[in-house]
Amino acid sequence: LSTEAAEALAQHKGGLYLNGLTTLSDEAAMALAEHEYELCLDSLTSLTGEVAKALTHANGGLALALNGHTTLSGEAAKALAQHKGRLELNGLNTLSNEAAKALAQQEGDLYLNGLNTLSGEAAKAFSHHKGGLHLNSLTTLSAETAKALAQHEGNLYLNSLATLSVESAKALALHKGYLSLWGMTTLSDEAGKALRANSQISLPEKFR
Repeated sequence: LSTEAAEALAQHKGGLYLNGLTTLSDEAAMALAEHEYELCLDSLTSLTGEVAKALTHANGGLALALNGHTTLSGEAAKALAQHKGRLELNGLNTLSNEAAKALAQQEGDLYLNGLNTLSGEAAKAFSHHKGGLHLNSLTTLSAETAKALAQHEGNLYLNSLATLSVESAKALALHKGYLSLWGMTTLSDEAGKALRANSQISLPEKFR
């Protein structure tokens, strides 16, 4: 994408979906940052710190989707954390503790629906995140991780968890804010009782 084309596209009044774009120069990114609506760049697979810095100023805090990334450097994460609005990074399947600490500073809905695992240190970092946190690919949750995520302030989505230990359930029951656990298939009576005590926790019908 040339800088000139980016400057022209940035004037479009409405969502801009450039999902075939695999590379983006610093100059073109700065031009796109003038766009005032949703911006989706789902085929970008690498992101320099400078491009990330430019894109965080885009669309006045609306959605920025970069779902093609499978890894994220600490530098890029620090830059993206400045985006105030919905940030989609659903292509990430791993996340370093450094990147997690950086992204935890982001204020807005954060979508990390590709992560299969989350370290205890990363979970502790996300406990400080202000905004909705979407972790809908996590299939297991240790008690340590549950305790950390329970401190998160904002809506929390863990819809791929099929079951929870009693200890993890009791930890999550202390979460302040909406918590979605719609993937639950098995739940002990004790774990279910703990979760039902919190009216903001959403469970499948059979566990209510």
